[in-house]
Amino acid sequence: MSEASRTRRILRKTFACDECKRRKVRCSGDDTCANCVRDAKACRYSSPSQKLSSLQRRRTYLPTVDLQDAIQTIRESRQQAPAPVSQGIKLSTEVEHHTEQPPTNFTEHSNAEDYEFDESQDFDNSIDGMGFLTADPHKAGYTGPQSGIAALKFLQSLPLYLPLNSVNTPSSLDEDGFPAARSQPTATVSRYIDDYFSLYHPAYPILHESIFRARISGALAKPRDGSWPLLYNTVLAIDAFVGDSNATKCDIPFYKEARRHLTMDVLEKGSLSYVQAIVLMSNYLQKRNKPNAGFILIGIGFSMALAIGLHREFGMPSTSPFTMEIRRRVWWTLFVFVSGAQLTLGRPAVSLVGVNIRLPANLEDQDIAVDMEQLPECKPGPTITSCLIAQVELLTHHVPRYERAVKLEENIGLWWKDLPPYFDQSVNLEPHLELPKRILLWRSFHLRIVLNRPFLFEAIATRSGRGTSDELGTSDGPIKSCLAAADECVTSICGFLDFNDNRKRGLAWYATYWLITASFVQATCYIYSPTHAMAPRWKDYLQQAVGCLEGLGSSHDMAFRARNVLQKLLEQGHGVDLTQNISPNPTTTLPCPPHALWAPPPGTQRQAIYNPLSMGLEDSFTWYPQGMSNAELLDAAGGFMIQNYFEGSEEHSGRSPWMPI
Repeated sequence: MSEASRTRRILRKTFACDECKRRKVRCSGDDTCANCVRDAKACRYSSPSQKLSSLQRRRTYLPTVDLQDAIQTIRESRQQAPAPVSQGIKLSTEVEHHTEQPPTNFTEHSNAEDYEFDESQDFDNSIDGMGFLTADPHKAGYTGPQSGIAALKFLQSLPLYLPLNSVNTPSSLDEDGFPAARSQPTATVSRYIDDYFSLYHPAYPILHESIFRARISGALAKPRDGSWPLLYNTVLAIDAFVGDSNATKCDIPFYKEARRHLTMDVLEKGSLSYVQAIVLMSNYLQKRNKPNAGFILIGIGFSMALAIGLHREFGMPSTSPFTMEIRRRVWWTLFVFVSGAQLTLGRPAVSLVGVNIRLPANLEDQDIAVDMEQLPECKPGPTITSCLIAQVELLTHHVPRYERAVKLEENIGLWWKDLPPYFDQSVNLEPHLELPKRILLWRSFHLRIVLNRPFLFEAIATRSGRGTSDELGTSDGPIKSCLAAADECVTSICGFLDFNDNRKRGLAWYATYWLITASFVQATCYIYSPTHAMAPRWKDYLQQAVGCLEGLGSSHDMAFRARNVLQKLLEQGHGVDLTQNISPNPTTTLPCPPHALWAPPPGTQRQAIYNPLSMGLEDSFTWYPQGMSNAELLDAAGGFMIQNYFEGSEEHSGRSPWMPI
């Protein structure tokens, strides 16, 4: 063995890279060691001896070069270099920085203090978790352009003004009518747990059923970090809520018990069990009309998930396939909840930079075991993870500029066509799989509506601002897509409920939420253009929605409130001037932003609808400057979870850009 080879071998045995030292594993000693290549880590050596060895290896490639002369040449060339390029010009090889700031002259027109909120007074139904029917928007926290409150403000800005105080606000839900959590009969608790795993778990498989039940029975040890009481009682609260067919308060005792264990100690710990508990609690709070509390809590859960590396893929033998699969399920369920909360409330999305964890496998709970060495092959049919996988693929489109808006609509259509056959609406699955399937399909309608709705609002406002009564164009473009999605959503929800007796609150919440989203689009068109050729059709859809919300009202009070709003629309006449200027506040006309939000690319033919915010809607729609980073929520059609390091030039492919290869 040569002296150089012996030296390299000694160095490899003696010195490891920083990452292998931290993990206390054997390092191959290469410039980029095998462990770092496998785990996609940055391989660095802080040891002077290793740096010297690296330099010696590089020196062998330049045996005839005098290093002193080379260094002197570099110094002289730097002194003779031309003036540096202006900071405004970037090299083509430079990674684009995607955090541009909005113009300094842009400000919100409302009072910043108006968005402060107080949700500590238990359950107050004057604030709703759907972000639609909040009686006093100033109590709701900040809600952006994607929220239902923004759509409601626009609807109220039309000549047929509907003050929300005409809707009766239900009384507080915080009434003591049920025994404390610890006093609940065993049979009742068992039924709630069965409801959780039959109604909620197939849509959001954040737990493993056998493991959870084994911990309840004592067959497996409960987590020792203090997370179990929080997780257990949160699960029971969700069970009691989603499994109840009436608007009762049987879930509140379990929520109160769980809240007792949600202390500041949570911020000083981090575990998978805590992430599961916090994420479930946040989703429960949103459904129980504490949207801001839920939003803050899911932020804590997201940060804790990052802190324990839940977003990263780990391999054998350090992590078992079972553990890794559960981590995948938890991360992507968290992703769906964060995405949904941000879309509901119209708040900016978080970055997914650095996420490399794979999607969960299409398997049932009983298909994976703690002691298995590798996961089995994915099943071809529907499982409890099928809807989670499809939801992630639906929500990972990033927000485009105008030239890609239509492309994104097409991509959602492609996603729909690529769904397995059992997702077809004509195929009836077992009840515990049919409900999450419906929620997934209704979510896709909702995304299409939110994507195209700003163009509809802009078209109405532009015609109204000109003082004309031009008929609303609905034959092509984003308006057609928005109305088509709304029609399909109402038809799907009402049709499903007409032939299904299920009125569990878990289903009722989602059906009400997305039925309101679709109906408000049709109501806006119907109020603006009552003589339109499609007006009878819009009215028919509104009547269907009213009847459907009437049936849902027994399970969820919010359905009654939405029904009252739509019923009032149908009962009111149209004997008003429909060409007056539209503003979210009928007594105030606000200045327009300096330029269009979704301006067409240069050379694109001008159409009737490009400017969702040129209508004095600054209070309802947050303005984002054209050309702003994809890492931000660019426009009023956004709300999708996005990746902030890739440019909008890549084409749609079967693999999301942030997924591992």
